[in-house]
Amino acid sequence: MSDTSPTIGDNRSMTLLEPTDLSSLATDCDLRLVAVDMDGTLLDDDKNFPERLPELLDIMDERGIVFAPSSGRQAWTLLDMFPGRPGMTVIAENGAIVMKDGKEVSSSPIDHETLHRAIDMVRDAVATGINGGLVMCGKQFAYVERTDDLFVDGVLPYYHRTKRIADQHEIIDMIDSGEIDDDIVKLAVMCLDPVGPLAEATLANFADTHQYAVSGDNWADLQIRGVDKGDAVLALQDALGVTPAQTAAFGDFHNDISMFKYADWSFAMANAHADVVAEARYIAPSNNEDGVGQVVRTLIGDD
Repeated sequence: MSDTSPTIGDNRSMTLLEPTDLSSLATDCDLRLVAVDMDGTLLDDDKNFPERLPELLDIMDERGIVFAPSSGRQAWTLLDMFPGRPGMTVIAENGAIVMKDGKEVSSSPIDHETLHRAIDMVRDAVATGINGGLVMCGKQFAYVERTDDLFVDGVLPYYHRTKRIADQHEIIDMIDSGEIDDDIVKLAVMCLDPVGPLAEATLANFADTHQYAVSGDNWADLQIRGVDKGDAVLALQDALGVTPAQTAAFGDFHNDISMFKYADWSFAMANAHADVVAEARYIAPSNNEDGVGQVVRTLIGDD
């Protein structure tokens, strides 16, 4: 689920890459949309926001530039992370839902047959001793039937609206009947150990028909095929009347690559994985150096 980047068995360079010379970038581009991954990109390694971010967001608001945090997090979590900023645009659940001004721009619910099968697979895997569980990511709430504090405490930073429930099958049935007004747009497995064994035993079984990704050391996700952060950026561009030439995108992890296709200003962070760097046009300074802020200020001529 999360944007957190694995540290076990990944292909991240142990040393930071050399960023693009910012003085070589245009300072008069007509920037209108900035899509930014969170963990490993906007946030530093301690999960802190850049000190100068509020000032930059004020400038972007004044100039009509839409700032869109793009994350595996729940939409409500992202909105909570930017208090005092009404009208925020967020790309949540790795693109499965986009919200602007509190209204849904796009969403892609998962078919219920897949949901029922995945619930049973996760239950079977956990019964073998795997220390994890399933998060059903709805538009309104995340639903977990593993309700111990150890597990839920790992979920809550990413899903502020989480409901502990007895049976995830029952939630789907209640959505079917209209008793609950919600749709499940993503499934996530969270493991308190490295997620590989749990993911391979469960969500990976749907990789031929759905969008499957390991999204962090402890997380893996499943959503509708073809739905990703890139599709969300495209939906936002259509809604805003924005072109790729007016779009910048920033990321460090595999699930950020899809955004680059729709952004002429595509930046891998200096701390990014090798495959992300290979797909980006430019390299931004690292997340610990406010790389996003440095680049955006340069592009809008406010550095």
